[in-house]
Amino acid sequence: MASVQNLGGVIVLEVNQADYSLTQIASIIEGNEAKILSAHVSSVPDSTKVEVTLKVNKEDLSRILQTFYRYNYVVKASFQNSDFESGMKNKLDEFLHFLNI
Repeated sequence: MASVQNLGGVIVLEVNQADYSLTQIASIIEGNEAKILSAHVSSVPDSTKVEVTLKVNKEDLSRILQTFYRYNYVVKASFQNSDFESGMKNKLDEFLHFLNI
């Protein structure tokens, strides 16, 4: 529960049970200057895969996600607050303000 209070992003990976290695996943994350705040692993029903949910201490996950893609990990979802998203929201707000004038 302590990780919920800390800022950061969430990454959800889908990995074959035989290929699952928290050491390798942690190495990828720490190689991108981030730390794992919490990890949860659950089995995917009727499958040989596991779902790994990670909370990391970085809000911008773009570098970490690119590394996971480079190592052929399946990223099911990611939740972050990046500069790109906030920049797009600001541009949308300005455009809507312009349309109201």
